[in-house]
Amino acid sequence: MKNIFFSLIISLIFLGCGSPAFTSYLATSNPIFITENIKGKSFSISSQNLTENFDINLSSALIQNGYKKADKNPDITIKVALNYLRQNSDIKNNNFMEFGFGSGGFRHIGFGSSFGNGYESEYFYDAQASLYIAIKDGKDYQTNLNLQSQKSSFSYSQSQATEDFQSKIIAKIVEILNGF
Repeated sequence: MKNIFFSLIISLIFLGCGSPAFTSYLATSNPIFITENIKGKSFSISSQNLTENFDINLSSALIQNGYKKADKNPDITIKVALNYLRQNSDIKNNNFMEFGFGSGGFRHIGFGSSFGNGYESEYFYDAQASLYIAIKDGKDYQTNLNLQSQKSSFSYSQSQATEDFQSKIIAKIVEILNGF
């Protein structure tokens, strides 16, 4: 019985030690539907203002989905440029008023009130990337990818936001090329 109680106490202590998960959302400014038949599945990638690993991670994601990296004359040309990535803050109003009234015992009557203490800062990241996909002997497609993280009172690092946003961009490109 002591071991169960001790284990429960230890698990509750460590439960509060983790940081909240970073959650983000991606939306496109224009929907892209590639309806034409892509003859080959070779691709080339060009990126600006993204980390060095972006091209490598995008290439490996496309290769896992049956595409081939081309040295010359690719069937699909992908260009991605990060327009901005910024940390923002917002103020959340935590003002409230409480009121209570009670009695107890003989001649013990009372009431009370309190007010909340102001405002709390919430932090979030937003970013925009331009995406251009050109199909050989076909159409060119372009859209803006708008990303925003969930608001949180916990301030995340910019590198954590960058990694998450880049993984969302890669997943969206694969989704577009695979036709949803």
